[in-house]
Amino acid sequence: MQRKMSILFPFILLIITGFNTLSAAPSGRIIGTIIDAATGRPLAGANVFIEGTGIGAASDLDGEFLILQAPAGNQNIVATFIGYKDKTMSIDIAEDKTNAIEIQLSLDVLEGETITITAQAEGQAAAINQQIQSNTIKNIVSSERIMEVPDANAAESIGRLPGVSITRSGGEANRVVIRGLAPTYNTILIGGEQIPATSLTDRGVDLNMISPTMLSSIEVTKALTSDMDADAFGGTVNLILGEAPEDFKYNFRLFGGYNNQRDDWGQYKTFFTLSNRFGDDKFGLMVTADLQRVQRGSDQLNASYQRLQGVEEDKPPLYAWGPSMVYTDEQRNRSSFSVFMDYRLSNGNIKFTNLISRLDRFEKITRHYYNNDLGYFSPSYRERQRQIDVLSNSLAGEHFLDFASIDWRVSRSASTTRHPSDITFSFQEPGALNIDEIEDPAYTAYDLINVAKRDLNKTGLFDVNFRKEESIEVDYAAQLNLKLPYTITNTIAGYVKFGGRYRDKSRDRDTSRDRASSHHISGDTLIERYHSQYGTPSFEFLRALGGKPHISNYMDPNFNPENFLNGRYRFDLGFNADELMRLQKLYLYDNVSVPHLNEDLKDYEIDEKIASGYLMAELHLGRIFMLMPGVRYEYTHNNLNGRKGFITTTDVDIDPADPIVEDTSAVKWYDNWFPMLQMRVRPLDWFDIRLAYTESISRPRHGWMLPAKSQYAREVSLGNPNLKPQISTNYDLFLSFYGNKIGLLTLGAFHKDIDDLIYKRNNHKLLTREEVEFYGFNPDIALGADLDIAENIPFETKLDGFEFEWQANFYWLPSPFDGLVLTVNYTHIWSETRYPRSVVLEEKIDTFPFLLKTVVDSFRVGKMINQPDDVFNASLGYDKGPFSTRVSVLYQGRTLRGIGDIPNEDSFTEDILR
Repeated sequence: MQRKMSILFPFILLIITGFNTLSAAPSGRIIGTIIDAATGRPLAGANVFIEGTGIGAASDLDGEFLILQAPAGNQNIVATFIGYKDKTMSIDIAEDKTNAIEIQLSLDVLEGETITITAQAEGQAAAINQQIQSNTIKNIVSSERIMEVPDANAAESIGRLPGVSITRSGGEANRVVIRGLAPTYNTILIGGEQIPATSLTDRGVDLNMISPTMLSSIEVTKALTSDMDADAFGGTVNLILGEAPEDFKYNFRLFGGYNNQRDDWGQYKTFFTLSNRFGDDKFGLMVTADLQRVQRGSDQLNASYQRLQGVEEDKPPLYAWGPSMVYTDEQRNRSSFSVFMDYRLSNGNIKFTNLISRLDRFEKITRHYYNNDLGYFSPSYRERQRQIDVLSNSLAGEHFLDFASIDWRVSRSASTTRHPSDITFSFQEPGALNIDEIEDPAYTAYDLINVAKRDLNKTGLFDVNFRKEESIEVDYAAQLNLKLPYTITNTIAGYVKFGGRYRDKSRDRDTSRDRASSHHISGDTLIERYHSQYGTPSFEFLRALGGKPHISNYMDPNFNPENFLNGRYRFDLGFNADELMRLQKLYLYDNVSVPHLNEDLKDYEIDEKIASGYLMAELHLGRIFMLMPGVRYEYTHNNLNGRKGFITTTDVDIDPADPIVEDTSAVKWYDNWFPMLQMRVRPLDWFDIRLAYTESISRPRHGWMLPAKSQYAREVSLGNPNLKPQISTNYDLFLSFYGNKIGLLTLGAFHKDIDDLIYKRNNHKLLTREEVEFYGFNPDIALGADLDIAENIPFETKLDGFEFEWQANFYWLPSPFDGLVLTVNYTHIWSETRYPRSVVLEEKIDTFPFLLKTVVDSFRVGKMINQPDDVFNASLGYDKGPFSTRVSVLYQGRTLRGIGDIPNEDSFTEDILR
């Protein structure tokens, strides 16, 4: 680390040495707007510079730009924008004055031709120019492109960018994977403010509750700069919210849809926006609202696979274990509301942003489960409600002084993930599988399901579980940045920037589970009284083996699985949901169910404080060379409050004087330095080379850091407060070719070295009393159990990849081909991680116990979880007169979802083609 810092600091000091010349040469300020000459629309990402110097700026989303320290006197201002003709205009810059200009750019077309730029081409041009003018490596999705394809949520829109893949839930994207790195390794911002985690298990953010229609653009930054939070291995996603444009405007859209999986015509999506500016356009107000209902039902066949005994571990064959068929009817409702206010000052602006978004999911799940080991068949019915709420409020300001610019932000962001109701009714048929009838020991899930007896006379209500869960994360943050431009000579210029940020994060999780198990239910003569048909002459409440309520009491004779999995599997047994829920509400919950304390061990309260500061600089040598060194420091302090306890395998009554679950706490702190260096070389007007060296961090998951300890059945679990943060050293090399006809063609490669990657291992057997006592467990219970613990992998993880992207608007082709708009990208990723594993070796000995078992720590090589090898996106649009269409294709290669002891036990999501 010291060596890296010693390399960077001379760069920064060299740049700062010219800082005294700031006030030596007479200068003024230039503020301006760049617009389309034909339509008056602002052009975002235009490049503006003073001819013959290294001084310039890029226009923002409103087409506005600001140049401080512009040399006084008569100067030529040059503006460029891909797809438009360059324009040069002369301006007399007054010393110590603000000079306001407007630059109008015209489309680059053949003389005598008139072309109206379309919405598709306009959105693409804005994204191209912002990427070219960026001082780092990023990809951008414009609002026009977001609206072109009816993506269900923001994650779907982001998934069309190079290097980005997505995880799916119910057929739609929910989280993003950047450069093969799982969602928990990336940072999601909305309006520049980090969204608190919505996942119950990690630091990831679900984006399926964010509607893309409320966004003005999306930025994915893959090479961090020192003024950005360092907690992003793969990259940072910023969901950008717009501000009110000039004049009164409104927009209303209504979409309808059909889902043939569940024959549902009730899908819809509606979006409304209203905006205006008041008081000489100084005060802007924009209100947006979004409402959506979508059906996400699915048919699934799930199974695990295990090795046959006596077969080498890295060889097939395997046999199917625990297959289940799942029929899901799921309704998702999204709603969001936002209010954006901004006030334009004479030397800056103030913005007040408020956003609330909710996703409601209501699932009805019928499941048929087959247990090989115990030989039973278990049909079940589950109703689950899930909600995700995100609330963000921020107040931000920018102020431009004669010699510097200052920006600041204070914010409060909160996310709540709750399962207010999750109830499962499980039935069981003992002795249900004729496995002996299967000839091949390496049988499939299909083989096992086909030998099920399905004897309903033996099938009774076995278990009822009612769960509730809630996780709340709240972030308070404040930041301040100061940017000081400098000019050493007209061709050597740039800025020095420094600032700090403080974030206080609190996260609480509360879970509970009440269970009515078989020994509570069997023989209970009161249950039948709560059936809706009880007391009617034709009704007989039936009992199965052991006195369990018979399944026929709660079956739905009209259940229709609608050609489940194309009719290949028998799935004709469904439940009367109203009858089961009536039983739970009127009787079981208050009279029979008892708390299941194992859930309490998941509860925690965490407080995380992060203080950071940075120093960076940017040096321009004319328009040819840009160097940006910087360093960032972050200090992290965690107060961790978890639970510990021993839970038996049976339900017990709680004795308040002798608590089974107790509180436990720990404190963890660490600090890190992050040197950064970025460079851009532009030897030609149509070509540049970008290089970046960055370091980033991924903090341990809160749940894995807890000082928790539990014993349950044959598994013991430990939290690990001593987990170290994961550090990634990142290298990027990108080549960009651009012009009015070619558009933007980018070729890039990246490499990451990741140290201290965290992996949760659950296959380490505790075989000796010394080891059991070392971890603090009861030897009578834990001896021979599996240890479940998260740990830092002692090996370095390596990840490599390359990206290709081409965006082009073929307006220059002869008619009718001048309406074509193309976007295509491809990414290939490969990685190598050494995952710890434990192997139990057996040695025969002559004395008791005659068999000596020892545990040997080893590892196996695999790629990163959630990493696909290939990602491909292509879209071809056509706009001509009143006609507009687009064809879009997305391909995502097979994705690793879980690591087993051997490659044959890995789990994958198959290829996705949309």
